[in-house]
Amino acid sequence: MTAKLTIVDCTLPLLDGGDRRHAVTVEGERIARVVPMAELGSAPGEVLDAAGRSLLPSFTDAHVHLVESGIELARCDLSSSRSRAHALELIDDYCRRMPDEPWVVGRGWSLDHFADTATMLVELDRLTGERPAYLSNKDGHSAWVNSAALRRAGITARTPDPDGGRIERDASGAPSGLLHEGAMLLVAELIPPLDEETRFAGLLAGQQRFFSLGITGWQEAIVGDFVPTTDVERSYRRAIDSGALLGQVTGNLWLRRTDPAGALDELIARRAAFAGDERFRASGVKIMYDGVCETLTGAVSVPYLDPSGQHGASAEPNRGITFFDPAELAPVVVELDRAGFDLHAHVIGDRATDEVLAMIEAAQRQNPARDRRHQLAHLQLLNPGLISRMADAGVIANVQPYWAQADAQMVEMTLPFLDASLHDHHYAFRSLELAGVPLAFGSDWPVTTPSPFDWIHVAVNRSYPGDSTEPFLPHEALSRDSALRAATSGAAHAVRQDELRGRIEPGLLADLVLLDAELREVPDAELHAVQADTTLARGAVVFERG
Repeated sequence: MTAKLTIVDCTLPLLDGGDRRHAVTVEGERIARVVPMAELGSAPGEVLDAAGRSLLPSFTDAHVHLVESGIELARCDLSSSRSRAHALELIDDYCRRMPDEPWVVGRGWSLDHFADTATMLVELDRLTGERPAYLSNKDGHSAWVNSAALRRAGITARTPDPDGGRIERDASGAPSGLLHEGAMLLVAELIPPLDEETRFAGLLAGQQRFFSLGITGWQEAIVGDFVPTTDVERSYRRAIDSGALLGQVTGNLWLRRTDPAGALDELIARRAAFAGDERFRASGVKIMYDGVCETLTGAVSVPYLDPSGQHGASAEPNRGITFFDPAELAPVVVELDRAGFDLHAHVIGDRATDEVLAMIEAAQRQNPARDRRHQLAHLQLLNPGLISRMADAGVIANVQPYWAQADAQMVEMTLPFLDASLHDHHYAFRSLELAGVPLAFGSDWPVTTPSPFDWIHVAVNRSYPGDSTEPFLPHEALSRDSALRAATSGAAHAVRQDELRGRIEPGLLADLVLLDAELREVPDAELHAVQADTTLARGAVVFERG
């Protein structure tokens, strides 16, 4: 007999008349009925009394590294560090608790806490001793390593910067313990390989964290051998086969940076290997195109400034980097589009967006029309022309709204090095919406918080509690309803889950989250405090707050 559950006396903020009390009946895995309380009659099955609290379609995270994040929870986790001193305390605590680990590996420190890099190497050496250490920062584009790791990698003052990377050096040219972008791999490739048990445990830990936040669908941003924590195909296969995967997942297959044209047949085969599994669809291809602005590697249209505020005297001013030659990548984009893949491109700088968007536009001109869900992810710097082109091409803006605040990383490490002409073009969410560009929210966890109400808070307020600064470009704020839709139906659409979930409608999967509050009674300034009380995935309760 099909199990039934009726959630009574709930408000549905994303429906017309969302302030009215409703009842939602679930039969098996799906929503069977949505009615005002006055029309309910008897409540079939088990009853969950919402007592006026809000019910939403469960959230979708459109850009996350979930397995990696779950793994990092068990490593030297610095994501909670509030300062340089706090990060050092966390490292010291981990080293004392885990004396038998051969490496100290972790993630989550903030670049703005380490603007002074002069003592980073000696500070880490003091805590880690002869154990090699590799600690990536919160955005994953830089790594802090100790002397033992530098020795193992053979990195000295004579080591040249690798293509697409930079070794931070002191005044004498000696490595200072900080590696950026491609230089990170010089040490990362020496870390003992992850075993499959660790990856699988990370998947389960990440999934449970998501359920506690009301998230039951997500897009794994990288599936492939970019770094060991992204090589997760076997982990998802095991979770599917064992019944442990309870969420709905879309995977982006990694496009290698060397000979990308030769990767097409492999990508098609890997997609086909998951074709029969409804819970995991490998429908996207991830293109990591440029770096990030805070390390001056995001690809920008106007050169970065030097510490004196000038463009510098170099014959080749720094306009950031791209990890692909556009001439080599452009025909690959055409073939990927022709093969039916959704492209998911990391673009931070406006130059990166311009170049990748041009490739997508060319692919659409050359290939037959179809239901495309191409996405440009992050989109830190835009301009009206780029936004208009995205709207015309139907490209989805896959954005990380928590970044749209004037935090120290923005104020101290980004704005001083960007030309003034770019300052007013950060995270242009409202401009994208007004132009008709579809919005999808994601966290990029473990880069930043996986909590949807943290994202929504910043999208609406353009600041976060504790910030001492004014709201960041407040004209680009979204309404509350727009932010909620970008985190639910908009994200579900971007990752091709909208035919299954993302709205509260009869026939869709009962992926639902009952909140601990009635949203319309929560001021904008308190949105970050809203929590999931009960989370359902396919009609089953997967989280209840104790």
